[in-house]
Amino acid sequence: MSKLQKTLLTASVALLGLNGCGGGEGVEGPEDGLPAEAAVAQGVVAQAAPGCLASDVDTDGDGVCDKVEAQYGTNPQSTDTDGDRLSDYAELFGSGGVDLPALGANARRKDLFIEADYYANRKPTQGALNRIITAFANAPVSNPDGSTGITLHLALDQQIATADADTDLNPVWTDFDKIKAKYFAAARAPFFHYMLFANTYSGGTSSGISRGIPAHDFVVTLGGWSTPGGTELQQAGTIMHELGHNIGLRHGGTDDANYKPNYLSIMNYEYQVYGFTVSGTANVFDYSRVRVASFSEAAINEVAAFTPVAPTTEADLAKLGGLRFVNVQVAGTASANLDMNANGSIQTATYARDLNRDGSSATVFPASQHDWSVLRFDGGGTIGDSALGTSRTLDRESTFLVVPEKVEPCLTADQVTAR
Repeated sequence: MSKLQKTLLTASVALLGLNGCGGGEGVEGPEDGLPAEAAVAQGVVAQAAPGCLASDVDTDGDGVCDKVEAQYGTNPQSTDTDGDRLSDYAELFGSGGVDLPALGANARRKDLFIEADYYANRKPTQGALNRIITAFANAPVSNPDGSTGITLHLALDQQIATADADTDLNPVWTDFDKIKAKYFAAARAPFFHYMLFANTYSGGTSSGISRGIPAHDFVVTLGGWSTPGGTELQQAGTIMHELGHNIGLRHGGTDDANYKPNYLSIMNYEYQVYGFTVSGTANVFDYSRVRVASFSEAAINEVAAFTPVAPTTEADLAKLGGLRFVNVQVAGTASANLDMNANGSIQTATYARDLNRDGSSATVFPASQHDWSVLRFDGGGTIGDSALGTSRTLDRESTFLVVPEKVEPCLTADQVTAR
């Protein structure tokens, strides 16, 4: 038996709230500065996998011996074959009282689990949820089982009782934590992100906020919009936008600079509640799946539009339409003949225009990133179970790319209609 197995078999921890309603009473607090979820994750009890003997070789020390890994097609030299921050052990056999296999986990295909609770009259439509599930299923992400995509398990769980539904979360995370402690089971914390569909927060009309980037928690708050609770498109785009923050994406992709014209992602406010037209299909919500070259506002060329950066091709850019600039959707594609000033014609002469609304028409935007290739599944150090072993430790100096108190409020009702 490996040293890790012995440690896990002798570990003990009080995991409360297995029925979905309960906080962290009796769970020791974190000693290393990580959020409470990380402390719970490090104490989850795992046992040697069914079919494994104490004498069997377990190269990666995850509790799944090499011969059983061979049966399931997982990597005996990695505790997380598919790289989704859920151990092979947990995805094959469950962990800490959470039966991930019964919930559809696959150790050879990336999984992302979210529990969502909601206020009365703030429950999202199934159509909105399906749009996001489809977006992740279509993601250009490869898996060890030969498939592409990410399986998004979006569990719409409980309605928050009226007595608990604070109309305005203010301070947002203080009030949020009161709800989370009552409605989110501590045992799920190493595996599930937690999302709350609330009314508003901090007295404003922001569509939502993530508890850091990357992070474990986020809220969607469309109660102050013209359609309280949001339309299907507003719900879908906002859920995917805030989830994007939870998995490491910022408003400018790699930074917080918003409205970058060459960043074709719903993390860009221009697209959050509209999406793109992809191969003729409108309102497709997607993170950036293309890399676009550096772009200057001072030399806009509508005929040439944007320039791809390998491995992105012109053909990839030609699939993307429904592009928006200064809150107006324009004709053309990202590849060519793009009416960027929305005047109804394609200008052959270059011109300057303030596209990111900063008061200057001379901004040069750096090349944009391919979002799907840089996702972070660790939830800011909170997602991942103890069977991950040493890989449970963060592989970067800082837990967050953006700490919770530095995260900007997301799209407001006024910004949607501003011209």
